[in-house]
Amino acid sequence: MNTAERPGHSVDWPQATVIATDRLLLEPLAVHHATEMVETLSSPELYTHIGGGTSPTLPDLEHLYTRQSAGTSPDGDAGWLNWIIRDAIRSITIGYVQATVTRADTRNQADIAWVIGTDHQGQGFATEAARAMIDWLSDHHVTELRAAIHPDNAASNRVAERLGLRPTDAIDDGEAIWQSEMRA
Repeated sequence: MNTAERPGHSVDWPQATVIATDRLLLEPLAVHHATEMVETLSSPELYTHIGGGTSPTLPDLEHLYTRQSAGTSPDGDAGWLNWIIRDAIRSITIGYVQATVTRADTRNQADIAWVIGTDHQGQGFATEAARAMIDWLSDHHVTELRAAIHPDNAASNRVAERLGLRPTDAIDDGEAIWQSEMRA
């Protein structure tokens, strides 16, 4: 990642690129994904431990994806990386992964998250997609990861463990902070 300063932005953040795994295709987020994702994210069960408790509408997702696909926070202090997860065989959307990259001293750190639609859970997709994203982040000089996970979200806790994150004593807005350092 080019960390050269430029006026109005603190860092030239990496831009998401396509990531492929054996079973998945991670596509950089675009507004047009909202149409597919509204169905993927429609189950109320999905919001037991995440988000505002209700499924997003198409206009909600279009608005959110317009902001997120910019790739940078409005103040330029964070890089926003978002991927839609697609089943490579069936070519259907099954969820998303995301990373917010910031600078901590001289290191790049990322707050990461993953969400898999309820119809596709329990098949290892979250771990596979998040691991692919983490490898991509490592190739782009991210050396520290954090994830905020509700303590009662057993599935996400297991994914975090599989990814090598460890719970800390920190709690943020009712969620436990998990952390891991990556290879340099």
